[in-house]
Amino acid sequence: MTDKNTQEKNPKDKQGQRQQRKPWQKNKQHRYEPKKKDPEEIPILKYGPNNNFSKFREAMAKTALRDYGHLGTLIRTGQYYKPTEPDINDYDLDFDPHGINKASYLEDMKEYRKELLKMHENRPKLFALIQQYLSEESLDEIKRSDKYEDIEEKTDPLELWLLVEETHKVNSISKVEVVTKMAARSTYQTMRQGPFESIITYKERFTVAQKAPRLLRCLKT
Repeated sequence: MTDKNTQEKNPKDKQGQRQQRKPWQKNKQHRYEPKKKDPEEIPILKYGPNNNFSKFREAMAKTALRDYGHLGTLIRTGQYYKPTEPDINDYDLDFDPHGINKASYLEDMKEYRKELLKMHENRPKLFALIQQYLSEESLDEIKRSDKYEDIEEKTDPLELWLLVEETHKVNSISKVEVVTKMAARSTYQTMRQGPFESIITYKERFTVAQKAPRLLRCLKT
């Protein structure tokens, strides 16, 4: 009898043990795992004296270069990349009895034109990428420019980027001269390294702010 009762109780005991483990298992299943932030994620560009233009520019430059190659270099250089056109004089066609040099020249010209076409076709895509990460305030400020309608019509990424730089490197919040000077001086005086900011990032942010034309003019007056 005892053995039989023991055998009958054993399944219940095992079930009780399983039930006791359920809360622990449930907590494990619902344990919050913080999502790791992508270091190359492009932040939304903010407008104002304490904007994030430096971080925005760095992230945009990396993404543009990765996705659009030579075209993407305009974020750092401020100009369109110009591939070197093959020079026919470098192929010595006068001493080319088998036409090998001529064939090389034609192939290089083909690759040259192919690269130009690819960069031209990708211009609207890069334009859309830049515009995608502008905040409403930033876009509103950019649209104030007389050049914006023409830039948007042509979907010209270089002109759009130069306009973004022009309106955000200034670090101003007003077109009124007095307010602009106060904002510029305040930005310069409070330019400190953040608690989680590397010295390289801080230096770049400081240099960008220091080179802003309106900021320099305000500090001299």
